[in-house]
Parts: sequence; C-alpha cells; structure tokens
Amino acid sequence: MSTPYYIPEQNVPLPPKDADVITTACDYCIVACGYKVYRWPVKGGKVGGPKAKENAFGVNFPVEVLGPWVAPNQHNIVLHNGEPHHVVILPDKQARHVNTDGDSSLRGGCIAQKCYNPQKPTRDRLTTPLMRIHGILQPVTWDLALDVAAAVARHVIAKHGDLAYAVKTHSYQYLENTYAIKKYALRSVNTVNFAFHDAPSPVSSTPGFRDAGFDNFGPSYQDWKDAETLFICGTDPYETKTILFTQWIKKGIEEHGQKTIMMVPRRTAGVAYVEKHGGLWLDVTPGTDLLVVNAIARLIVENGWEDKEWIKNWVNDKWGSSSGFGQGTRNTPWQWRTTWGQFQTKGFDDWKKWITSQDEFKLANAARVSGIDPKKIMKAAEMMAKPVNGKRPKTSVMIEKGFYWSNNTGNTVAISALGIIVGAGGRPGQVIGRAGGHQRGGAGGGKYPRNKSPMKVPGRRRRALDTDTWLISGHTRMAHVIGTTWIQSMCSSQELAARFQELTAGNPHQVRSINKDKIIETLKKRADSGGMVVINQDIYLVDPIGNQFADIIFPVATWGEDDFMRANGERRLRMYHKFYDAPGEAKPDWWIIGQLAQRMGFEGFDWKNSNEVAEESARSSRGNRKDYNMIKVAAKREGKTLHQKLAEFGTEGIQGPVMMMDDGTLVGTKRLHDTTRKLPATGAAGANMINKKATHF
Repeated sequence: MSTPYYIPEQNVPLPPKDADVITTACDYCIVACGYKVYRWPVKGGKVGGPKAKENAFGVNFPVEVLGPWVAPNQHNIVLHNGEPHHVVILPDKQARHVNTDGDSSLRGGCIAQKCYNPQKPTRDRLTTPLMRIHGILQPVTWDLALDVAAAVARHVIAKHGDLAYAVKTHSYQYLENTYAIKKYALRSVNTVNFAFHDAPSPVSSTPGFRDAGFDNFGPSYQDWKDAETLFICGTDPYETKTILFTQWIKKGIEEHGQKTIMMVPRRTAGVAYVEKHGGLWLDVTPGTDLLVVNAIARLIVENGWEDKEWIKNWVNDKWGSSSGFGQGTRNTPWQWRTTWGQFQTKGFDDWKKWITSQDEFKLANAARVSGIDPKKIMKAAEMMAKPVNGKRPKTSVMIEKGFYWSNNTGNTVAISALGIIVGAGGRPGQVIGRAGGHQRGGAGGGKYPRNKSPMKVPGRRRRALDTDTWLISGHTRMAHVIGTTWIQSMCSSQELAARFQELTAGNPHQVRSINKDKIIETLKKRADSGGMVVINQDIYLVDPIGNQFADIIFPVATWGEDDFMRANGERRLRMYHKFYDAPGEAKPDWWIIGQLAQRMGFEGFDWKNSNEVAEESARSSRGNRKDYNMIKVAAKREGKTLHQKLAEFGTEGIQGPVMMMDDGTLVGTKRLHDTTRKLPATGAAGANMINKKATHF
C-alpha cells in the first residue's frame, strides 16, 4: 500500500526569445491586474536561457526583487491548437495602470494553475456534456444535450408559461457571455423568473447609492490613493483586493500621510497596518454599522464641520427632486419605494433636524450598542470632516459587502448621507463608491419584464419576482442554472435544498433510456406532474446543483479559452485573450446559449465568434458606466473588429465610458460624477452619448 505525496517542481523553464506574448488580466478579484502570457511549444525541448539575449524577458538572471522571476505556480502546460505548449503567466512588469509595480496578489500570481491540465487538480474540469440516465450522469453529444434541453424548454414555456422557466446566472462574467444570456432570458424567453447569482431577484445591492445618485464604481484607483482621509466599511482591501491596497491605498498612507479609518469587526492584517501608520480601527459589532455611521454624521453637523459649499451647490431640496432634477423623480424606483415622498426630507436642513433628533444616533448610545469606544467614534468624525487651519480634509468613502449586505437599504442610505456632508462626490481624492467584489462583465442583452411579475407590494405596484420562493412554491418547472451554485449562494437553507431534491430526483419521472424521444417525453412528464427539470452550465461539476439535481450538464469554456472583454473596479475595459484550447468539448456560454436559442426557434443567435457577440452588445452599453460603443465605432472606421481595437490598449485598457474626440481619438473616463471635468460645449457629437453621471449625480 502506497501513500500519495506531492513532489514539488524543482525547475521552471524560462520562455525563449521567440515565445508568443499575449496580454490578459487576472480573472479573480475586482482589481484585475494586467498580465502577460508567454507561450511556446513543448515539442523540441526549447527553453530560454539566463542571459538577456536568450529569454523573452530580455533580462539577465538572477533578477531584482519583483523582476520577471518565474515560480513553479506561474508555469503550466496546456494544449494550443492540439499541441502541448508551455505557458508562463506573470504580472505585466511594464504596467502603467492597476498593478503599477508589476506586482500581483498571491491569488493572481498563481493564476497559471487555473489553466486546464489533466495531470493537475484542474483534471476535474467538465469536458463533455452530461445527461442523467438511470440516476448517473453520463457523457452525451452536444447535439443530444441541446436537442433535449430545447425540446423540454419549448414544452414548458408553451404549456406552463414563460414564468415556469427560470434562469439563475452569474452577473459578473465576460460581456459576451452575459449579453447572450440576458438576450436569451429577458428578450427571447421574456421570463421574469430571472435572477443573478447574489440575489433572489434582480435588485440593487446598494439602493442608498442609487437614491443619492452615486454610481457604485465611479471612483478611480488614483482617487483612493489621493484621499487625505479614507473611510473603509465592510472590507479589508489588503485581504480581498490586495493590489488595490498595496499599490494605491498603502502608497497614499506612505507618500502623503493618508489617514485611513477601517470599520470591520476583526483586527485584520490591513487593520494592523493602518493602526501602525496613524489610522483608526472602528471595531464594530456586526449589524450595528448604521448607528455608527449616523452617529459620525450627527457629530459632524452638530459641530458645523459639514462641507457647506458642496451641499449648497450639489444637494437638491425637495422641490428640485420632485421637479425632476437628480434622483428622486416620481418615475424612478425611489419614489415608488418611499410611498410618494413620505420618508423624503426637504433638503439638508430638514435632514439635519431629523438626525439630531434621533436618540439612537447620540454618541453614547451608538458606542454602547456597537461596542466601539466613543472616543474612537469622535476621532473618526474629526478625521473625516474637521477643518485644520481652515482647510477641510479631502475625504473619500469606500464600502463593500460586509457593510451593505447586512442591511443594504439602511446602511447605504446612511453612508450616502455621510459621504455627501463630508463632500465625497466626484472630485480628485474626494469620492464615494464600492471597493468591489467580482469584476464587472454585465451587459444589457434585454430589459427585465417587471410588469409580468405576479409579486406585488401594497397597491398596484409590482416587484421583481423572488426566484427562491417561486421555486419552493412549485411554480418553476425548468431551471437553467449558469455559473452559480444557487442553493449555497442564496439562503443555503435546508428548505430550498429539500425542495430541489423533491422536484428533481424525488419525482417519479426519471430518465431510464438513451433514446432521445423517450428522454424528452420523460422530462416533459416530470414538468407536467409538478416536478422540475434542471440544466446546469458550469466549468466544474458543482454539488448539489449539478452533482445531485441536474438532468443536463453543459461544460463551459472560461478564462484563457476564448477571447473576452471585461472591466475592473475603475471601469477599465480590457481584452482577456484566448491562449489555449478549452478542455475537451467545453464551449463558452455565448456559444451554448446561441445553440440552445436557435433550437428553440429564436432569431439573432447565429454568432460565429465572441467578437460578433461583443459588437452586437456594444450599442446596449451606450450611456452606462462601461460604455464601449465608441471603441466599436473607431474599429469599423479603421477596418478592424471591436476585439482588435480594444486589444491595442494592451494591459492598460481604457476606462469606460469611452468617448471619441473630433479627431477620432478615444478618451476614457477617469472618474464618474467628475464635477471638475469640462465636456465639449456643443455636447455629445456623432455617436457619442454622455450620461449625466459623467459630471453630475
């Protein structure tokens, strides 16, 4: 009997001088550091040497700290055009943006191990379509899997209505994939039984930001560095967005003495660093953030430290909002949710009167409930707003999920008000926004058909359908789950898991034949009997949604396996190039959706490659934070594709929204709500679209 053990690699090959060099970005956190992939054939045994003239880096080895040294985790062997190739994946050492020191997080530094290699843990990747027959997932052809899925879907929609067909999907993946999925679900199937990975309904996670007029990702990374005081709530960027901390926030602390306040329950590594360098830790008891934020705001206005000029120039009174200036007009979700202004203050003075009249926001009470020393809360208010020698501090506010997922409405409304009174708007070093979780790859393939939702709030108003309760109630007869676990990512309750089990494996109608017609007939009977058919589309077999409940599995190609576009937390658009073959028969989401949609009789899904999807999606991006339509316009003028044009920006990319100047030059947007930005006096020309978020709120 032998014991398996791991033998680490002792040698890593250097890429030779003629290795292919492909740009990409890290696939993990929101920061999306720029990377370069060095690729060359295994055949022939060619490798680079230690002298500058012998390797693709053009440097002599050994190299300086943070130089292009190759660790074992940065090397892998993949298939390219069916032949084994070495790949070495390193952060771009010439990067001028994002990871400006050519550094990476520990996660990103090991991203070469994400590539499929059957001799490594990625051997578990899905490589072929699967279908559950006799209770066992068995390999089948793409044609069989797609034909069965389409036939059952057509039946479910025809007999039980489009609300019986659910699509639960990632919102964060690549623009080409999310566009295809939303076009299919929202425009073609036109189902309201649709939700993203992080919520049971397509709703805002930060409604307070929306009401105040703040975009979640308005700031640039430079702004986080340039702030004189930075208030961070609900995250430690060092732990979760390492390069954002080390390349930007940490440099702000070191170079100009930024004072950083972190409100998190744990004393993390980031907290320890901040405290050591003159910052402040608000050791909040989970769930009490709202009291602390409003206590800080109350202290600021009681002492007259609010940014009076900013408030005078940029904050609406009730008449302004009700008349259609800024957020809060009566045709927006804001007024519907607040019962026609019942809870709306009349402006800053009215809000000040309200917050100073609430006992729960008194310093002593907030300190007692939150567990934070009252002296620290007072210190935070001073650091954020108290003028020194007549000069106000440049304060920015950063939030993330630990803050807004606990009480998203109350917390984000409170932090928006605090941000407003300290002048954190759209000026260099004075911003408010999210730090970010996943990268931003959502594209607008279709509009959510809210009016079809059977769920309502008092009166005639409809709300987005809750896909969890709809499924538990037995109304979902077919569930198409894409890139998410559903059960674990939602309430993760025994009730939801038990209901999945009951509606799928617990239903008497189980496939026990390899005949396509019999398979289709069986799954139709299950749906008609009150059961549910499940399609799971993912890169790995996930438990339990795929392993236990799915009837059909679609294997997906991902990062490095097709050409994709995506943006990071400062809206920086870049190409994520294909550099190796997808495992087995795995296909990208856009291809799978396109094939399924065509079999269901929907038109407009006959894309030949990911660039065609990207170009179709470009128009739908107009006016949003990632607006890349003008990149396509420029590409067509030059006889290029959208992907080719964006690729010219390399790892630098370009920040959305993208505008085109009169001479054809493409210009990105450093920050949204930029009150210092000067737009053309004549307004948007040609195909340009300027959203009011460019310079206003």
